[in-house]
Formats: sequence, C-alpha cells, structure tokens
Amino acid sequence: MTTTSLPRGRKKKEGRREKEKDFFRLCTDISGSILWALIRILSVPMELPTHYLITPSPGDRAEFLAALECSLQAGTRLMQLKGKGMGTQEYAELAREVIDLAHRHGCKVLLTGDPGLVEKLGADGLHLDSKALKSAVTRPVPHPYLLAISGHTLEALEKGEAIGASFAVLSPIQYTSAHPDIEPLGWGGLMRIAEQLALPLYALGGVSADDEQAAIQAGARGVAGHKGYWKG
Repeated sequence: MTTTSLPRGRKKKEGRREKEKDFFRLCTDISGSILWALIRILSVPMELPTHYLITPSPGDRAEFLAALECSLQAGTRLMQLKGKGMGTQEYAELAREVIDLAHRHGCKVLLTGDPGLVEKLGADGLHLDSKALKSAVTRPVPHPYLLAISGHTLEALEKGEAIGASFAVLSPIQYTSAHPDIEPLGWGGLMRIAEQLALPLYALGGVSADDEQAAIQAGARGVAGHKGYWKG
C-alpha cells in the first residue's frame, strides 16, 4: 500500500490555515466572554437608596437651597426637582444650582418636563408623571440616564417597564389629599403589584420616612416624597 504525502509548500499552507482557524476561534471565545461580561455588568441595576426625595414646590430660592443642603447632609442621594407652577427658564435656572449642589453630595437629580434639559443641564435623569407616562411612546431620554415614572395601577407601571424605566413611584398607598378621588392601595395592594414587576418601586401617598420598613416589607425599594426627608 502506498501513501502520498503533500508537497512541502502545501503542508505549510495547510498548517497556517489551521493556526488561523485556531486564532479566530480563540478571538471569538475571548470576545464572546467579554460580551457576556459586559451584558452581566449592564444588567445589574444601580443601587437605589431607600428614599427618593421629591422636593416641595420651591418658594424663596435661598430658603429652598438651604433646606436642600440640610436634606443632602442628612443622607438624600436620589431626588426629583419638582417644578410645578414654574416657567421653563425659571426652572432651568434653579435646576442648575440644585444639580451643582446635589452632585457635591453624591446625589443624583431627576428633572421633570422637557427631556432636553436633562443633558443640557447635566442632570442624571427624567421623571415622568402619570400624565406624561400615558402619552409616552418610547423612552424619552437615552441610556444611561435614569428614567423614573409615576403611576396608580399595575397597567401604568407595566407600560413604564416596557419603555425602559429605571424605577417607579406607586401611589397612593394611604389616603392623601393630593388624590382624594383615588382609592388607596394599602400595603397589600403595593405587595401584589410589586410581585408582578421586576421594576423597583417606591411607595408614595400618605406615607413618610417612618414607613420605610413597611414599604420594604411590602416589596418596595423604599419611600418617595418629602415627609421626614425635607429639612426645611
């Protein structure tokens, strides 16, 4: 029986091809590992604090900023700057000062209203109230900006989850004059909704800093609002 050997040049070429294949397989394995590592990192939600400060509507600016400074010193690390009743320019001017002050304390600031102000002013995200959420079709700010939403029902929060919300505020948990026409959910209602969502929730409406543990036991991340948190 005779065997035929490959010409020397062809042997080298075949060997080089095998080495190239091994190299590309190695690159694929490495890039795949890096990709999955990045996916795992990006999939881990930011560590949310147990309270989300929603500021009262600003009155005197100096007094407001002094109260905010005290609230930040007391531990606030996530906040929404409420601008109810303010014009766009007035709100933007206040937001610049608030963002600068909050960032010095390591606190993230979410704005309301115009999504364009978030990037323009250097804020950390946007908060959509229930009305803005209802009209939203897509995520109004890109990742990695935070997107918070407010809602009163599971369906509303599911929509927020679908458009890529970072966390949600569910209300009212207890009776509140802000929503006298809406039946309070109670801690049991909060628990039932929290069980059906992957979205972190904050409890709002008739609750305060004293209710943090009750909110956490019901499946929420903590409490939203200013009662017990605002040091004004």
